[in-house]
Amino acid sequence: MIKLRYFAAVALGLIATSCKSDFLTGGELTTDPNRPNVATANQLFAGAEGAIWALLGSDPARVTGMWAREFAGGQNQYQSIYNYLYDEGIQSGFNIGLYAAGGLVDIVRAEKITRDESNFAFLGILQVQEALTMGTGADLFGDLVYSHALSNEDNPPLDDQLVVYDSVQKLLTAAIGNMASTAATNSPPAGSDLVYGGDIGLWTALAHTLKARFYMHTAEVRPAAYAQALAEAQQGISDDGGNYFGAFTSNAAETNFYFQFEVTAGRAGYLIPDAQFVSLLNSRNDPRRAEYFNAAATRLSNDRLAPNFQQPFVTYDENTLIWAEAAYRTGDQVTALAKLNEERANHGLAPEAVAGQALLNEILTEKYIADFQLGHEAWNDYKRTCTPNFPPTQAGKKMPGRMYYDPNERFTNTNIPPAGQGFNGSRNPNDPANVVSDGTGQPCLAG
Repeated sequence: MIKLRYFAAVALGLIATSCKSDFLTGGELTTDPNRPNVATANQLFAGAEGAIWALLGSDPARVTGMWAREFAGGQNQYQSIYNYLYDEGIQSGFNIGLYAAGGLVDIVRAEKITRDESNFAFLGILQVQEALTMGTGADLFGDLVYSHALSNEDNPPLDDQLVVYDSVQKLLTAAIGNMASTAATNSPPAGSDLVYGGDIGLWTALAHTLKARFYMHTAEVRPAAYAQALAEAQQGISDDGGNYFGAFTSNAAETNFYFQFEVTAGRAGYLIPDAQFVSLLNSRNDPRRAEYFNAAATRLSNDRLAPNFQQPFVTYDENTLIWAEAAYRTGDQVTALAKLNEERANHGLAPEAVAGQALLNEILTEKYIADFQLGHEAWNDYKRTCTPNFPPTQAGKKMPGRMYYDPNERFTNTNIPPAGQGFNGSRNPNDPANVVSDGTGQPCLAG
């Protein structure tokens, strides 16, 4: 059950061993004013930053990358997952992780500190962290304990997935308002922010792109969300300098998660390029073929497998292609084509001259390519659009549309049904079965 006292204990235990932490307790150290045992807002922010990178770049991202058929499972359990054979362990603790150290419990603590200090700019940044965490949680798991989280109540009810998305949108709106504050008490986390250096303008653009992203995730069941996404994308990340990424280094405790998995953990061959994705890149003479994978298409490229690769998670390309698709969906094909070609030019590609459904197909295909390793976005987009219309890895089956809840959470919260039953099944409320591919109009194969 999601209870404050439980997660506070977990958070303190994990923070004590965090590479980003200098907390020391015990004996005289507990009262040493030079070694405080009460976390500051900056320390909590840094912990949340690392947790977000893990949520977007480690176990869940590898799984959804396989389900979206950009990666394939080459060995052991990864072959099973790739072929849709999995159990409650699929989420690798990231369901509970939404709330524990670096998750909601710490972000809420930091928000209280900054609110009490009238540090509204920092509060807004923390609210963006919370929205990114819980919005991604809704993508992966659907219904979540959110409005009743950290409440100390037994068996807290779960909010419907769409209610969680609505809460995330309200939170991002509040964040944008707080970051616009000109109060003299504002002090953004310049030193602890390894991505934006506390730059309010960059955080505000990120907030708008996240609003656009999460509106798109509801648009299959709420078509009006396309217009809302369009309005937000117009204020979102406007160049590559605004990309939100994991600021990984070559230091042992700070390396890119794909490097950690393949090199540090010795799991080369577990996660390999999917042949259909490589074929798609080759068929389009796309220069990102060499950027993404090695020449033999057996692993990531040297650049992407480097320990200090700056893993992108929310980007200018994503924002531009959301703008393109949302413009198309709201009847503006001129802008849709212009934005598609803007993104293509960003990768040295020639402009397209297409219209109608062919334009939509090209936008969705281009976004599938640009979404590579971008958290879970290729999977999220495929669930919504069934484009590109790749076949399932197992004939007659459909690509999994969600992850099961953590069994420890299910055992302690009677509101959560067993895996495979009710809302703990294989699809979320925002993801009805696709009859046809949006891009081609042909019967949907895997969604």
